[in-house]
Amino acid sequence: MVSQSGGAQYGRGAAAGSDLLTVYAEAFDRDADPDDFSLTTIIAHERGHQLLARHPRLSVLLASASAAAEEVLASLLGALVLQPGPDRDMLLDKAAFELLSRGAAAATAERVIANLWDQLERLL
Repeated sequence: MVSQSGGAQYGRGAAAGSDLLTVYAEAFDRDADPDDFSLTTIIAHERGHQLLARHPRLSVLLASASAAAEEVLASLLGALVLQPGPDRDMLLDKAAFELLSRGAAAATAERVIANLWDQLERLL
């Protein structure tokens, strides 16, 4: 069975300590493919969803964010928790792809990502 989640899924509990991260078998398959997302990248992206839901200032954004915007923000937040390198780059690429697939021009996507990155760094 394929989860359609990308390999993992963040589940919000009643309190942060009861949040749940479900990692599906496909995450390990993806991790084994050097051209796909690593397990580290998949988990960092889900951590981004958790930060978006749990951080007092960021959770306000989630209330009005579209599903696509939430994916961009989760990827950027996940990238922020990673050290510079291929995993971080993969999440930045994922955020750009989300914008490009919604019709944004490359220059616009680059500018949006840079602006969001700066804002999120200041918030965290």
